[in-house]
Amino acid sequence: MTGRGLHDALLRVLTSANLRTRLAAPGGGLDALLGAKEVAALRGADPQRLTRLARFLGRHFYRERIVRLFAASRALARARGQDPLGVLDGAEFAALLASAEVGAPETADRVACLVEARARAALDGVPWAGDLVRYEGALFRVEAGPRRWAGDERAPGGAPVRAPDARVVALEWDVTGLVVAVRRGEDPLPVPPATGTRLLVALAPDGRVTTVRCSDGAARLLDACDGARSVREVAQAVGLGEDDAARVLGQLTDLGALTWVEPGAGASR
Repeated sequence: MTGRGLHDALLRVLTSANLRTRLAAPGGGLDALLGAKEVAALRGADPQRLTRLARFLGRHFYRERIVRLFAASRALARARGQDPLGVLDGAEFAALLASAEVGAPETADRVACLVEARARAALDGVPWAGDLVRYEGALFRVEAGPRRWAGDERAPGGAPVRAPDARVVALEWDVTGLVVAVRRGEDPLPVPPATGTRLLVALAPDGRVTTVRCSDGAARLLDACDGARSVREVAQAVGLGEDDAARVLGQLTDLGALTWVEPGAGASR
């Protein structure tokens, strides 16, 4: 056992309620996952201290993400005397941490729901608040998607499939300028225009969340990418030339909105 190995095992246990439950039970099948010596060392630790440290870590992990990804919602809510960040001190969040897989999409969705409820209540009466909260909630959820470090996945003959964390968000108010203004610290803040817009929010392979305008054509192309169709079949489905479709599919892949699989491995048509 090395110090690095024990450190990695401890971090995995602290971020996973499931692993902590298995650690506390006889057996648990953790030796192959964490290392026999590491498991023995962790079982010698005070379980209550492990739980407190796990809650501390989870609370600070999500605090940073709420502050960064719900920045505009928080700024406007705080101007009204309320802060959605207060969700971290509530009983619901404490109960959530007891079963949390910190960093996992499922836990991110549960945290986002709590923050969104508080933000909507704080911004009640603001006509574009719902769109703002929904957009920032999408950013929060997308960032929790899996990282894909393998590089270019566009293997010859592969079939494109929409990434599970990619989201198309249709808004009645274009709140993107407001979000940018808050992050820049602008004062006064702009009022979002009542202009309908559709946004594609995706997680790039390097972990960067990107938002781009999503045209009708791009939306149709995404819908056609089911992992069952080849590039040629996707192009035919949306009425594009194969070269044009391949170019756009490459751009969507770079954004993280698409992954590539063996033909037929995705959903059936």
